[in-house]
Amino acid sequence: MTSARSNTDLAADSAAPILRHAHAVLHCNVNTVAVRAAEAFYERFAFVQRMRSLSTDTDASALGIAGSTASETTFLYDSRGPRSAPAIEFVEWRRPATRPQTAGPTGRSLGFTTLGLRVTALEDARALLADGAETLESASTWVRGAPRPTLRTMGPDGVAVDVVEVPDADGDDGRFSHVRLRSSDLAATVAWYARIGFRVRAGDSPRADGVALVLPEDPTFSLEFDLDPDADPVTAVANTQGLFRIALAVEDVHAAHQAQLEAGAAVAEPSFIPMPDTPTGGFTVMVLKDPDGAVVELVSRPRSAVRRPSAPA
Repeated sequence: MTSARSNTDLAADSAAPILRHAHAVLHCNVNTVAVRAAEAFYERFAFVQRMRSLSTDTDASALGIAGSTASETTFLYDSRGPRSAPAIEFVEWRRPATRPQTAGPTGRSLGFTTLGLRVTALEDARALLADGAETLESASTWVRGAPRPTLRTMGPDGVAVDVVEVPDADGDDGRFSHVRLRSSDLAATVAWYARIGFRVRAGDSPRADGVALVLPEDPTFSLEFDLDPDADPVTAVANTQGLFRIALAVEDVHAAHQAQLEAGAAVAEPSFIPMPDTPTGGFTVMVLKDPDGAVVELVSRPRSAVRRPSAPA
């Protein structure tokens, strides 16, 4: 079990050599059984579907699925739009079909747990959700280094959604803000993510049970980790319903792969995922797993292809 330690201690632990900087969060993946219903929930918060791809025969072995696959993938963005913000990526698996989640003994799994949206006032969120059938729970959650008023609900496909009140949201109601994960060991988590470019968010209040990590070039999106050493191991596979992975942009995924090999990591060769019906035509990716088994995908996407803020938010 990880002992209680400050964020300053954790930041010191993360001083291991950086293998390759990730420079932007591209998207968080949600596997769905009904992509239109999933889109409709987030459209209440002014998310807009900006890209769609139909796959009828794709090799998804990089994600651990053998054989030919078929799926529909869509990308939803908040008001900042593509290149300027991360997306929520929905994948409705057709072959093999999206498989249901299975709970472990504790009912709490390590890795990805929650999508985070932010609004300037929670009453705005209540109004947006008032006509739905979701159960709403008021809470306080740590986001961006402080406890924030939060409205908790459950989106489609069993995805927990926290709508967080952050006054400096610049009027962008429903802005895609963060993703929350469970960690069994915060020091190990911070050290692993530091090696691909994340840092403990500057100025955060010290916490023994959690930490926020950001990319210096993409500070408006955070990975919010909660310590839970007793949570169940990650057992989800690539077509399991719900939150599954996060995609990060790197200048050159082949260089990142070589850096991993030189550091002694056992990683698979990068592979090209075709999306011929999209403007990019597809992406070259490498799949990693963090110390708790959460899937982190590195994607070749140069800095010139994204527009991200340079100052913390």
